[in-house]
Formats: sequence, C-alpha cells, structure tokens
Amino acid sequence: KKNILIIGEKGYIGSRLINELKKFHKIKNFKISEKIDIKSYKNLKKYITKELDIVINLSGQISQNINLMKNVIIKGNKNLIRLCKQNNVSVYYISSSLIYGYSDIPKKESSRKHPTDSYSKFKLIAEKDYLKSNMNFKIIRLSNVYNGKKNGIAELLINSIKNNKKINLTNKNAYRNYIHINDTIKILSRMIKKKLNYNIYNLGYENIKLINLIRGLENKINKDIDFYDRKISLPKISSQKIDTSRLYTEIKYKPKINILDYITNNILKWS
Repeated sequence: KKNILIIGEKGYIGSRLINELKKFHKIKNFKISEKIDIKSYKNLKKYITKELDIVINLSGQISQNINLMKNVIIKGNKNLIRLCKQNNVSVYYISSSLIYGYSDIPKKESSRKHPTDSYSKFKLIAEKDYLKSNMNFKIIRLSNVYNGKKNGIAELLINSIKNNKKINLTNKNAYRNYIHINDTIKILSRMIKKKLNYNIYNLGYENIKLINLIRGLENKINKDIDFYDRKISLPKISSQKIDTSRLYTEIKYKPKINILDYITNNILKWS
C-alpha cells in the first residue's frame, strides 16, 4: 500500500478519488477544521513528510480571482516541488489540456503549446517547473470531466431538454474532449498502480464537435434542441482535439462511458 496525500480532497474529483484509492492505499486523513494551504510553504511543510509516497495535486481550478489562481498554481507548485524533492515524494500534478490552445488536429503530449487564457498559462508555467525539477513526477493534462451535475455541456443539455430552455454555445463548431468522472477516477487509480514510462500524459476520451453532439442527441430523443451560437472565434476558446493513445496503450484500459449515450439515458430516465 502506498501512502497518499490528496491536495484538493474535498473537490469535484478529489472527493471521489479518495473513495477509490482507499480500497488499495493508505490515504492521509484530515480533521474537519484542517485545510492545506498550498500557497504557504510553512503550512504545506506540515503535511509533506518522508512517510508519504505520493502527493496528488488537484488544486488550482479556474477562478475569477486571477491573483489567487496564480498563487495557487504557480507558487503552490513551487512549494510542492521543493518539499517533495526534500522528502523524496512523487507528485501527480493535474494540469489541463487547455494548455495546447487551438488545434484542428489531435494534440499529442509533445505537441506545441499555445495557452490562450490566464488559467492555462499558469498551468503551463507550473508544468515547466516540474520539467526542470529533476524529481519524480507525473503531469496529467486533463480534458473536460463531466457527470451531468457539474456545470458543463452534459448538464446544460440535460437541463435544456428537461426545462425546454435554449442553451448558449460559444461556437457550435468548437471541438471539445470529454471524459466521465467515473472513467477519470478509474484511470487515475490505474496510473498510480502501474510503473509508467513517461512523465506527461493526456487524459481524456472523446473528441466531439458541439454541433455533432447536439445533432446526435436530437436523433436519439427525436426532439429539436434550441440553442444560440455566439460564434466566438475558435482559436479564442481553445477549440481542440487531444490524442490519448499514449496513456491507454500503457495502462491497457479504455473509458467505458460515452457522452452521447450518457446524456440520452439521463433524459430518457427523466421522461
């Protein structure tokens, strides 16, 4: 059993990841009042000890507070790198596929990076700090994780049908890569079990154009979906496809949940 610390353990992914990992590993527990402040070296030092084997860093999500987001992502990971190097602890850093920026061909881990917003720029800066750190780490470039409850395209489409409401799209021709939360958790667990060959992995599943998702859903439920296309420039919204073959070849796993079937089943259950 590995001793694992999850930073962001109460979040959307973290809370589910704990339940999966504790079946196989020893997870560091916290008091209800405890909260890791990754921005504070002094605070973080209390949690990063030689007893740990792995830290999974899920912190640094998209925020309207740009300075806070910058400090959590850049300063926080610098603190983490420093302490984990001192204590010989491995880090799994959850980055974002948004660092690739716009692309009309699937992006591999070695592809050119062109982040277009503050969030993805900060994520890339932190990645570079890991790459020059000479420590044991894995960078996971995660795509859009959905489950129908988190604010995202699955929830928007389900609620649109249920409530007969129009949805707003940034651009109907934008590509996104989607993966269900259950598949995400299973894959992260398998990654931790295996001895992986590389330091960087794309984690996602389906590259889908938004309009194709909508048309596919309309065919499945035999109903038109009302939407407004804002027609924002594709490069500005990081319309992209990613190549996940490296990861799935290594861990010998393929995601099980298809987004079109998932949304359709949720709508049919409700109706």
